[in-house]
Amino acid sequence: MDAADACARYAAIRDRLPAATFPQASRRIADLSEAADAIDAFVLDGFGVLNVGDAAIPGAPARVAALRAAGKRLIVLTNGATRPVSATVAKYRAMGFDFAARDIVSSRDALAQALAARGDRLLWGFAATAHSALDQLAPRTLLLGDDAEAYDRAEGFALLSGDAWTPSRQALLLAALRARPRPVLVGNPDLVAPREDGLSLEPGLHAHALWDATGVACAFYGKPFADAFDLVRAKLGPDTDPRRVAMVGDTLHTDILGGAAAGWRTILVRAHGLLRSLDVDALIRESGIVPDFIAETT
Repeated sequence: MDAADACARYAAIRDRLPAATFPQASRRIADLSEAADAIDAFVLDGFGVLNVGDAAIPGAPARVAALRAAGKRLIVLTNGATRPVSATVAKYRAMGFDFAARDIVSSRDALAQALAARGDRLLWGFAATAHSALDQLAPRTLLLGDDAEAYDRAEGFALLSGDAWTPSRQALLLAALRARPRPVLVGNPDLVAPREDGLSLEPGLHAHALWDATGVACAFYGKPFADAFDLVRAKLGPDTDPRRVAMVGDTLHTDILGGAAAGWRTILVRAHGLLRSLDVDALIRESGIVPDFIAETT
């Protein structure tokens, strides 16, 4: 799947995503520093804003440090859910960013909150990795692999990571849902994520394919859905003016749509993420998802 395919798929699932209102037009800026007079709190996506794969975007650590020195509040809101926040902190520190655990909210956090609220003690089959610390998410879990019996045993499914997911495992899950529909929770609504060598396929892509094939509606946790933004809002506090908060991201249908639905302003970073090789203006016209600002880089 290339970037154009991913954008077409986002457009095809638009009716499953939140509604929002948008500005009439976007203001072009070179980088986030040019929005600093209008914004007190920057909520930063990871992939395409801070990093591409395991490499920091050039200049991004310095920009983050400068915004923090200017008194801006900085929170990372990521749909990366494979590992717990401690691993995310370590990842960003290795790239040169100085984020603490209190500065990071992930879609994994939103999924964990939803699982705790259910209180039903189902046996959850997870699409995840051996490093996903599933015991932190639910009391009864199993890691889905290539054993069809595990898919039969699971009383619900949670898609946390695409890192170890394969077409054969997707087929096993599809067959299990057709045989016996069960809840499907999605801890990363992204369809794809930018890596050094292209785009990785993420849980949202697999979830929508399951929904299309089975009619089993999935529950999504993370951008663009409200639960993740509510977690950030709680960190910002009730006195924060939402019009002086900006969601900064590289994707129209997750970061920009979700930020607008939260009542915040939005900044699309063009040069490093999903849209870097595409006609951004045409995509904005076609989707109707209009950011407040379009920045060339972080």
